[in-house]
Amino acid sequence: MNRKWKRMYVQLFITLLLTFFVSYYIGEILKNMVKAPRPCVGLVGCPQDYSFPSRHTLIAFALTTAFMLETKNKILSSLFAVTSIVIGSLRVVTFVHTPADVIAGAIIGIAIGFIVQRFYLFLRFYYSENK
Repeated sequence: MNRKWKRMYVQLFITLLLTFFVSYYIGEILKNMVKAPRPCVGLVGCPQDYSFPSRHTLIAFALTTAFMLETKNKILSSLFAVTSIVIGSLRVVTFVHTPADVIAGAIIGIAIGFIVQRFYLFLRFYYSENK
């Protein structure tokens, strides 16, 4: 692999890693602010934390958005998007989240993925211009 490809993969990895951590912590902050109970309260295996927004869906859509913007690979981006939709759907079907939790998680995740990717792109451009 030449240097250009290595740099591209490193930048993709850093973008996705930043997106994961930012979306995880924003999801955690929102859960503790809203404090919405889960629809499965009282059922065996129901998670003990709060419901809104769906953190799994938020992270999945944030990573999908960042990946789509970073790579422009239509096949893998479509695979990421379908996986994110399946994750959100399964959260509703298993009664762990309401549809509102999942839709909010998807919207917030898309916004986070866009913002983190663009911010990191700006930093890469800014520091490459100042060398």
